Amino acid sequence: MIRRAFTLVELLVVIAIIGVLIALLLPAVQAAREAARRMQCTNHLKQIGLAVHNFHDSMNGLPPSTIGYTVTSPHSPNASFWVLILPYMEQQTVYDMIKTKTSNFSIVMNNTNFWNELGADAAETTQLQSSLGTGLSTFKCPSRRGGKEYLSGNGTDNATNQGGIYGPQGDYAFVQGRAFQHWSTWLNNYNPNATDHAPGQSGAIRVAVWGGGASSWSSRDSMSWWADGTSNQIVVGEKHIRSDYVGQCAPDGGDNAKRWKLGDCSILISGDWNTLSVARSCNSRIARGPSDGSGTSNFGGEDQVHWGSAHTGTVNFLMGDGSVQAISVTVPAGPVWNNEADSNSRSNPTNSILGRLGNVRDGNAVSIP
Repeated sequence: MIRRAFTLVELLVVIAIIGVLIALLLPAVQAAREAARRMQCTNHLKQIGLAVHNFHDSMNGLPPSTIGYTVTSPHSPNASFWVLILPYMEQQTVYDMIKTKTSNFSIVMNNTNFWNELGADAAETTQLQSSLGTGLSTFKCPSRRGGKEYLSGNGTDNATNQGGIYGPQGDYAFVQGRAFQHWSTWLNNYNPNATDHAPGQSGAIRVAVWGGGASSWSSRDSMSWWADGTSNQIVVGEKHIRSDYVGQCAPDGGDNAKRWKLGDCSILISGDWNTLSVARSCNSRIARGPSDGSGTSNFGGEDQVHWGSAHTGTVNFLMGDGSVQAISVTVPAGPVWNNEADSNSRSNPTNSILGRLGNVRDGNAVSIP
């Protein structure tokens, strides 16, 4: 009887062919996975868009950026846009827990010691952390991170717990800003009690109206504030967090480093530097990639990048009509006007498509290329 077997050459050829097939298949599998993650990211933004519209219908106004903040020291940050839309994202239980523990939002929600100021005991803290980590996973892009992560710590260890700035992280930011690049003003939400509706504010989302404490808040604007039309207005976008700063929120290293890392702090609180975690300026720029921004120092400045994603070549933005548009990282961005005088007189505008899409006051509707 003649026994048949593979020769060494034949075996090597088969192994080589299998290796080539695997090499061809892996990139395709990775591309398919990223396509699925990007689709999920888009769906998250659509859910946020539905929440904004449902909030508007129920409350007769847009969800505000924050429902309580004082510009003068000592600053008093409070519940952010992301807290206020929770009931409209099927997260009523999480919303009720936060509202109850803050006495209807009348207690300052200070990031620097979030859990202690919330007044939760150990069991309640564990429940809140679990609920927040799971319930707010829609605020994360799966291309950048998992869905249940949140910052936690004891509030004293800067090195390992990022200064105790606790809470769920997020990959999206609502659009806020002024007609001209003046970061200190948009960062501090300007004057919430101003009779001329927060002067200088030109972004989609502005502060609430309140008096006698944050618990008395009401929406400042309806969708009529978006004068350029809902389909021409960006409301929420993917925020840029440098890849080496994902998951960090350390206040050490001076203010400039603090501004960089505050981009990945808790999204529950808005006000002072905490605004960088929940909002971005409509007059800023788009990162060309996850590592964009290395070597720069002033993250709060609008000459730096605020928008970006973990996707290749595009950033997803939620439009006012509820649709989601993928905008190229090469689209012209930056302030609509180069100086305060031009901003006030509406003269000498720049070719900033992103700035125009985020500015509700410039009177120009632009299309995304």
